[in-house]
Amino acid sequence: MEKRPTSLTVIGWWMVISAVMTTLSIATMGSNPMAMRMLEQMHVSLQFQQALGAVGAIVCAASAYGLFKGQPWSRVLYVAWSILGMAIASVTSPIKSILIFSVIIVAAIAYFLFRGDANRYFAAKGLQLTRNDA
Repeated sequence: MEKRPTSLTVIGWWMVISAVMTTLSIATMGSNPMAMRMLEQMHVSLQFQQALGAVGAIVCAASAYGLFKGQPWSRVLYVAWSILGMAIASVTSPIKSILIFSVIIVAAIAYFLFRGDANRYFAAKGLQLTRNDA
């Protein structure tokens, strides 16, 4: 297996930190008055937001694990979940302009996840879910 590019290591740790921060956010969301006001504006329940966050944290953690192990499915899972999450946010978020920041971050991460050096590390091309050498 080829050495993991630094960009993928940074992205992997970004995923780990995101999963931990999301878990902490889920745990404290119900007792945070500001979060509850935001949920009222979004017209979604606390349980829906917590469930969505829990799935997101699991996806981030699983994607980080797969990325560190050189599994090509991890990058497809992460990008697909991010796109789905942004689609849900575009429907539920009262402030649509904030999504621009998310789009920029996901686009930058996707760029690094599917570059040539990432393809060599994963031993796969494009949206391929398994390694060529496996």
